Amino acid sequence: MELSPLIKKIGHSLAEIRVRALKSIICKLDHSLLSVSDLVQEKMLFVYLLEWFNFPEVPMQEEVLQLISTLSKHPTAAQMLRDVGAVEFLTQLSPNVEPPLRAIIDGIFDLLFQLPELLPACPTIYSNIHQPPKVLTFPSQTITFSEQDRTAKGVNNSVGCLKFSTFPWLALTTTDQHILSSNESSLRSNNHNLVRTTCELLRDVIMQDFPAEIFLQRPSIVQNLLSILRLTPGESEAGYLRLQAVACLQQLCVGLRKRLRFHRDPSFYSAKEDPVSQNSSLSYSQEVHGGGGQRSLASSPGGECFPRPSVVGRNGQRPRGDGQDGDAASNSSQRGGAAAQASRQTAPSPADAAQLELPDLGVEDVLVLQLQQLSLAQFTVATMEHAIPLLRTDGVRVFRGVCELLCEAVVLLRDGVCDLVWDDTSLVGMEEKLKITMETLGDIMTYHESCSSDCPESSMVQHRLAYVATAVFTIRLLQTILPLEKASGHLPESAVAVLLSLCLDRPFSLAYPSMAEAAVAYLEQVNPEGHDLYRRTSRAALWMESTCMFLKETQQQGDKNWLELLELADQAIDGLPYHQHLPIVKECIHICSYLWKFEQASPLLQTESQRVLLKLLTHPLLPVKTETYTCTLNVVKECLGVQNVVKPVSSVCSGVHFLLHPKVLYQISAFGLQDPIGKVNSAAKDILLFLLKCPLMMTASTWDRFNQALYPVIPILQSYAGTEDALGNCVLLISEVSNEVRDGVFPNTAKLRAALRLLFTKEPEVRAAAVQHLLPHLTSVEGATTVRPTLEGPVLSSLPSLFCLNNALDINLDSSDRSFLKVESVEKLFSIFTSDTVDLTLRRSAAEQLAVVLQGDVALHILHTMLLGLSMDCLLEPCVCILRKLVYADPSLRHLLAEKTPLLITLLRVTTCSTLLSLPLLSLPRYSLPFQAASHHAVSPYCSVLPPYSDLLSLTHAKETLQLAWNTAWHSGIDNLLEELQTAEGVHITDKLKCLSGSQVLSLRATHLPSSLQDCVQDIIMAAGHASVTSALSRLRLHLLIDRMAITGTHTHSCRDTLRSLTWQPAIARFVQVRPACVEDERLLVDVIAFLSAYFKQSHLASEDKDLRWILELLLKQETNSLLDLLLGEDSQTHTSTHAASQGETEELVELRAQINQRLQRELTGFINTLLHRLTHTTDRCSRYTQLAVRFLQCLRVSDAPRFYGLPSLERNLLGMVSLTAQPGWSSHCPTMEPQSLCTKYLSGLLEVISSFYVEWGGNSMSFMGKGVTKNAVICLLHLSHEMMAQNKDKDFISQWSLGQEAGSDDPSGSQLGLAWLIPLWVDRDPEVRFASLGVGSALSSVPSGCQSLSSSCQNISGGLWGTLLNILLDQQESTMVRREAVFILQNLLVMPMPATADQVTDSTWQSPCVHDESSGVCLVGLQALQALLYHCQFFQHTALMATACYRGRYTFDLQPSARDPGPQDSTTEGPGTAPVHSSVSVSMTQTAMLISAPLFYSAGQSDTDTIDSVLSQNSRLADPAPDPTCVIVTPDLLSALCGLLANLLAVLPEFTLSALTHSQLFQSLARSEMCVRINLFVSLVPQVLTLLKFLSSFSKFLKSCFILSSDLIGQMDFLKPLLANLFTVLTLDTKDLGKNLAFGLTALSLSLCLCVAGLIDSCVEQMKLMHSHLHMESVRPGRGRRKVSLYTLNNTITTCFHCLSLQMMCAVATDCRLAAVLHALWPWFLLDDAAMEAVLELLCVYTANCTTGVSCSSLCCGLASGPRGPPGGSLMHCVMKLASGVAPDNSPVQQLAFSLLANLAINKDCKGVLHKSNFLQPFLSLPVPKPGSKTGAGGLLGLWLRLLLSVSFGEDGQLSVLRLTGALDLLADLAATQPQRHRHYSNGSRPITTTDNALLILHNVCFSSANKPKVLANDKAMRVLVSCLDSKEAEVRSIGASALWALLHNYQKAKTTLKCPSVRLRVHEAYKVAKKDAEKNPDIMNTYLLKCLENLIQLLNT
Repeated sequence: MELSPLIKKIGHSLAEIRVRALKSIICKLDHSLLSVSDLVQEKMLFVYLLEWFNFPEVPMQEEVLQLISTLSKHPTAAQMLRDVGAVEFLTQLSPNVEPPLRAIIDGIFDLLFQLPELLPACPTIYSNIHQPPKVLTFPSQTITFSEQDRTAKGVNNSVGCLKFSTFPWLALTTTDQHILSSNESSLRSNNHNLVRTTCELLRDVIMQDFPAEIFLQRPSIVQNLLSILRLTPGESEAGYLRLQAVACLQQLCVGLRKRLRFHRDPSFYSAKEDPVSQNSSLSYSQEVHGGGGQRSLASSPGGECFPRPSVVGRNGQRPRGDGQDGDAASNSSQRGGAAAQASRQTAPSPADAAQLELPDLGVEDVLVLQLQQLSLAQFTVATMEHAIPLLRTDGVRVFRGVCELLCEAVVLLRDGVCDLVWDDTSLVGMEEKLKITMETLGDIMTYHESCSSDCPESSMVQHRLAYVATAVFTIRLLQTILPLEKASGHLPESAVAVLLSLCLDRPFSLAYPSMAEAAVAYLEQVNPEGHDLYRRTSRAALWMESTCMFLKETQQQGDKNWLELLELADQAIDGLPYHQHLPIVKECIHICSYLWKFEQASPLLQTESQRVLLKLLTHPLLPVKTETYTCTLNVVKECLGVQNVVKPVSSVCSGVHFLLHPKVLYQISAFGLQDPIGKVNSAAKDILLFLLKCPLMMTASTWDRFNQALYPVIPILQSYAGTEDALGNCVLLISEVSNEVRDGVFPNTAKLRAALRLLFTKEPEVRAAAVQHLLPHLTSVEGATTVRPTLEGPVLSSLPSLFCLNNALDINLDSSDRSFLKVESVEKLFSIFTSDTVDLTLRRSAAEQLAVVLQGDVALHILHTMLLGLSMDCLLEPCVCILRKLVYADPSLRHLLAEKTPLLITLLRVTTCSTLLSLPLLSLPRYSLPFQAASHHAVSPYCSVLPPYSDLLSLTHAKETLQLAWNTAWHSGIDNLLEELQTAEGVHITDKLKCLSGSQVLSLRATHLPSSLQDCVQDIIMAAGHASVTSALSRLRLHLLIDRMAITGTHTHSCRDTLRSLTWQPAIARFVQVRPACVEDERLLVDVIAFLSAYFKQSHLASEDKDLRWILELLLKQETNSLLDLLLGEDSQTHTSTHAASQGETEELVELRAQINQRLQRELTGFINTLLHRLTHTTDRCSRYTQLAVRFLQCLRVSDAPRFYGLPSLERNLLGMVSLTAQPGWSSHCPTMEPQSLCTKYLSGLLEVISSFYVEWGGNSMSFMGKGVTKNAVICLLHLSHEMMAQNKDKDFISQWSLGQEAGSDDPSGSQLGLAWLIPLWVDRDPEVRFASLGVGSALSSVPSGCQSLSSSCQNISGGLWGTLLNILLDQQESTMVRREAVFILQNLLVMPMPATADQVTDSTWQSPCVHDESSGVCLVGLQALQALLYHCQFFQHTALMATACYRGRYTFDLQPSARDPGPQDSTTEGPGTAPVHSSVSVSMTQTAMLISAPLFYSAGQSDTDTIDSVLSQNSRLADPAPDPTCVIVTPDLLSALCGLLANLLAVLPEFTLSALTHSQLFQSLARSEMCVRINLFVSLVPQVLTLLKFLSSFSKFLKSCFILSSDLIGQMDFLKPLLANLFTVLTLDTKDLGKNLAFGLTALSLSLCLCVAGLIDSCVEQMKLMHSHLHMESVRPGRGRRKVSLYTLNNTITTCFHCLSLQMMCAVATDCRLAAVLHALWPWFLLDDAAMEAVLELLCVYTANCTTGVSCSSLCCGLASGPRGPPGGSLMHCVMKLASGVAPDNSPVQQLAFSLLANLAINKDCKGVLHKSNFLQPFLSLPVPKPGSKTGAGGLLGLWLRLLLSVSFGEDGQLSVLRLTGALDLLADLAATQPQRHRHYSNGSRPITTTDNALLILHNVCFSSANKPKVLANDKAMRVLVSCLDSKEAEVRSIGASALWALLHNYQKAKTTLKCPSVRLRVHEAYKVAKKDAEKNPDIMNTYLLKCLENLIQLLNT
């Protein structure tokens, strides 16, 4: 079937045709007339299906997407869709469709895009076929997709669990492709030596030059490195190769972190495509082609592409990157040809470089490569997956290296993956790999933990450290990727098992508590049973610690915290099952005895101590109970024994008070006597015997206390009554009536009950004795001879067995809680029973029925109160039955009747049973009861149940935890324990917990940081060989690494802090001071330096200053500076070769020496770099810098080594030089040479580097090789430029920066390159190189010779210097930092004197800029050319666009940044006006933080001081969305620079610039940016605040320059009001809580802004003068239109001035500018416009309110000699007075403002005089007074007058003026007497000021005038008002009244006579009492002042 016509119709313009064609294809597919295979070959079908959505009308969207989904299931179709750009197109389409359609698109993505395998089984065959890009358009825009467009930014939008996916794509040149390919093939080599050298090359060179993301985008090298990690241990050199691969991967991780920070930095954000990716060199915009007169100003043809500026040089290639070019023979011809061509050239110039060929990009199928690249998450997971198994090793070196790699990887994992990875299925295999990783970690922890005790001690320590490090990393990994709530479903079993052992690892928990807490949290989620075991173990350990603490506290002398001690005792008792330390029992008994001795003892302490005692008496453990009773008996014997006969009774017997309590005696009697343990019951019996038989050894109070406590226990104790043992006889005597000892102690009733109770015992002798005890009771009662029965022989003989029955009776009642009887029926029965008139038989029947009724408990409640007092013979039996049931059911009734002796005797006589309803279970068998009695207390109520504890003692981990807990607590800490263990074998506790084993001690010493570090240092000191030192150093480094992983500050001991407390420096110094004599010495020195580097790398505090001084003094000693000599490398290499030759060593040994020497150089250089970063903490750092600078200068050699062109050492040395030169003044302390000389040598060496690695290699090469050297060299040059400017302030040093003649030229007369070497760097591929090189240019252009040299170097470049810089600046896709430096150069160029006319051209030495129009032949130079350039390139329009794109975010995208990430710092130094601008270099978010004042730069992200970021770090991102990949980012830094450039343009082209600024609305754009800054000013970090404040300052300076040139602008700028408000907000910031740098910056900004505001005020005044002249001229012309426009502009100017004067210090400036005179002159025009009048009155109010000198007020009330003439009739104040007194609507805004202004003026003495002389105040008396009860607010005309009078009354002259008004005092008194309704309107509780308040305040003020006092005292109204104020409920009113009365009494004797009346004095005293109470409750200012007034008032009234 021919499908082409049908497919073509799908792309038809008519919708109907498209729909029919689509339906036809779908129908054919549904009916199998077509198959997918038929369609997958039709490429245009896919294009038309995608373009379906580009038409205006888009029907059948779902059907189209479903068809695409169906087709994409076929592999060929999927490839075809990718080829035509479907992925990109659908990505753009997805956000614009409905959610159901979006789901279909996601499904298509799943089919089109599959993540690659990390380690493919076979190499991938790259396709060399390129498909042309297809243009697909949306209705609103055209989107072109090409193979290079993928992944504009790494933020992933389709995979939800990825926070960051892939980096922007970087294409490679052929050279770079070959370099990577060569190294990749070398890694696969069987030659291990080649693999090793390749790894070293990767670390030292390749990874320094290539961006880190290259190795993810082309992952073959990473895959081979990961494969090396899988080498089996049996292979030769496998361990060393694995270490090399680990080191490479670690460096790659560090590089990725730096690159990630770089891409997140808004300052370096760039939307421009990579130059190589464009398949052409970087070209300039075709808009600007000025300079030198060689180019036309007209537009170039569309196809013209101007080449990238370059410098002549070699164009050869280094195929492998190691300098050994012979391995690529294919390139020899190219090199030869290039050399021949170079030899033929003479006098090369930059113009020649323009003709160089473009770099060959080779053939890469980019789309295939992009599909195979690794995401950040994939790389990280793969790295961990391959590296973690290596942790299962016995070698510390390998283990530490892997840990360092994992440290970096886990941070990358955090940045790449979020916790949605466990729910997102789009990442195939990711979840499973993470689980495998965690499972492997669990196995490794188990391996290291299960180390055999037979191993050597060193091996056991290593395994322990490995276990701790693995545990810390595991917890960090879990915290990074696995939320707690998801742990239970995803944590593997092995990890779960190891978590329990980790939680029970007490040494680990003590050393790293935060890690242990995290482990416990995960354990709780995944293993509840294990968590319960951990919790029990922790609780037991706490009890053991409490036990030891309790014992120590009891042994201390002095006062004790008894409550805390009892709490410890309670916990110690809980721990007895574990430690069984019985001495605590004795201590507890003694404490209880002591606390109960005193009569006034604390009830709380007695209660708590009794609880402890009972807990011991009832303890389930038999040894504890036995010890308790034994100790208690000993205390009793000690207190009541016969040995105390000679002692005062009161001094000893109080020791048994703790036993004299019913609870204690009950426990001893009921359970102690019955205890099966003989020692316990024997001791209990002896205790009771001592208490019962020793009344003579007790005081009367003690004996009474004992009997009171004994009374409730007698029923229990009587069960032990007998005649055979001593205790039984003592108990038997209790009920004896004639017992002399207890006569009067117990009442007869108690003895009777006791005797009756004995009748129930089993012993016949005891019952017989009971009868004898009862007889006195029976015979002594009243009527004993008449009652029945008579006590005769048979009766008496039956009494002992009276209650002995063969079968016990059941006396239980019906337990039903429901009664079926009616209340009325029961009441009727009861009435019959109690009636005296009813027959006795009937009453007996009723009683019997009641007895039956009472079987129900409910009925008992009805009758139990009705039966008392009834007794008749016939009714006796039913009554007793009823009574029995009542007392059985009602305990209260039972207890009440038990105290009634007659009832007891009566019951005994009728021989009915009296039941004891319940007895303790153990006492029940000792009685013989005639009924079935209930029992209670089968066990003691105070008995505690022990939790299970045997499993803790049998489980190894739990047992060891408890052992360590006890030993640690026993010795008061681990330090004391370890010290004790060194001298003793241990502490035996019990059979369960013995002393610590040897393995436990080793584990503890290895984990406890102080001990472990001390052991390491001691091993170094005592080492007999290299191996011991190496092992100790490895452990030290591992400790530092663990400290880093565990997040410093969250564990008990910091490794750095602990090391500072140890004396480790001498142990290390001996290795540093001695030169290595052999290979072993060098290898050891490598380890020593590596340790020092690790130590100082993690040191951040200023306290490190001491250690830094030590190491620097050690390094820089002239006599022993062996390390710095080794840094040069020459002597070492010479020694090696000489030694090898003399010894005849083998090649392998020579190679080994070379390897170790290379490692030494690497570590040493890295160590020096680390020290340079830390030198900011030393006070004399400049001299240290200079000494190191000389050393680095000696190291700066380009090609001194036979290998790698010296690249490894050169790369490292340049990194050190970057850090060194970054510090200001680094060259100023050299003893052997001048700073200028040192700088010159540095410059020469760096220029040689640039020449060798950039210029000679063609400059325009897009290869990454050598880019690391180039970048660092350029950054050093940038730093050097600032240093040379500081050291050569009066000298011209530009000539030193000129590069000599071309190295390849044989012509001795060849021209100098000058600064031409710098220009290509401006457009380098690397944005950091572009930035730094432009920074060099801006620094050099700060002097005229630098500008001339730069201009000369660009003569042969299209556009020249000006065109180049303008193109860079106006490139909207360029990064902000690069564009900013271009701005600085342009700003400096504008300082050069440019010719303005043709006549000046011939006389001017500065012929720049210069443009030539070829069509017209016109050539422009100087200012005219500049104007033409700016106009042609639309400079101002582009600048306005930049101003609207201000980006306020801290990051370009959010990855939850660490709190430790350094912030941006900026050291912009801009001169005012047209002053030259030095390069101001910003340290961005990705760079190392440094001094604010230093104009320095580190390579973005290259800091080697990074530490692992906290997982729980703060989210510092501002609330800004991530920028679109195509958007323009402009930071405040660039806007600040643009403001400076615009200010300079105003200076050289004022009219042109002002016109362009107005036309482009640039003012408004910058103002909007300023408002954006305002939003984020207070939510930013300190560095951001400084940057934002600098923009405010620059913008203000720019506006000041504009206003100086044209004051007319002031009235045209509507944004000035919010701008000034923002500025004043900044100026009022409180800097006390800000950082030092921010406070300093804010202070400087304040001064700058004040100057700007002062200039603005001056401009405003000048503008108003011009407006006056203009209005005056218009007044003589007809028409009002122009006047309205002028008044509007004048109004805006006044408003601007108003906001300026809001700053108090600006009022003096306004006075100097004669503001009052100008306003006075403009007054007639203000009268014509109310809005203008309101504005000027507001301005004057602010002017007079904030000026404290009074000059401003005087200037208004006095006529001024100078300035514009005002209207006739006096001063400006007279005009205001006239306005206020004129006929105006009441309370109009103008009238209110006029009175407010007069109120301000009235404070001034001169102004008061004007008011008085003009009789202005007289109309006040004629104002209408409000009626009483009316609303008297502060508004209205009356309120305005009162506020004015209040201001007048603040001075004595004003007080006199007020009372000179006849009737004013009466009027004020009437107004003050009005009581308004008090309404609180404000949130702070205050209320509005009313007319009453103002009148009262005026009345108060006039009392202070001596002349007014008689008038006030004579006015009854006024006095009544003042006195009545004392009764007010408001403190303010009372204060006013008291203060006024105090003022009247002060120095006025007559007032005392008037105010001494009793009523006044009474009010004063009452007010004083109230005020004193208020001041005590709330001592605020008002209450304190009121109290002071009243105190003085009382004192004056009493004198």
